[in-house]
Amino acid sequence: MPAARRRPGRTSAATWPVCAVLTLVVLGISLPHDDADKGVNRVGAGRTCRSVLPVDQELSCGTYGFGDLRYVCPAPDEPWHCSRTTQVQIRNTGPSTVYVTVIHGPRPGERRQGPEREIAPGHTAGLRPGKGDLLFDLTLRGAGPVKTVTVVSAR
Repeated sequence: MPAARRRPGRTSAATWPVCAVLTLVVLGISLPHDDADKGVNRVGAGRTCRSVLPVDQELSCGTYGFGDLRYVCPAPDEPWHCSRTTQVQIRNTGPSTVYVTVIHGPRPGERRQGPEREIAPGHTAGLRPGKGDLLFDLTLRGAGPVKTVTVVSAR
């Protein structure tokens, strides 16, 4: 029985999806992480969230950038003075329009997704959880190659 021979220049159909998934994983791992996340003061002015994912992929700013958004702590060494976050004001500091969604809920484990907000480059938006809810996360997506939002203030 003759052995089947493969053409050297051909790639199997399954190779391309595997390469695409591996690329997304590498991008997710290599995204800039905010080193200031190690303390109690997890969100404050100057914190950034940046994504280089494709248009159809959302990035969790709570995981890559802002950290825990539920509480605003005035000083890292005084965690008992933390209060619930009522608003995070962000500025689109990237070169392209971004779309941001607020993830909120009444208690940990119960999360709702708010409507998507469009923020043009250079513009600022105030993002709030639902009435009485905790602000857990923001998701970020956009059409440009780099999407970046920076916290202007948190209260």
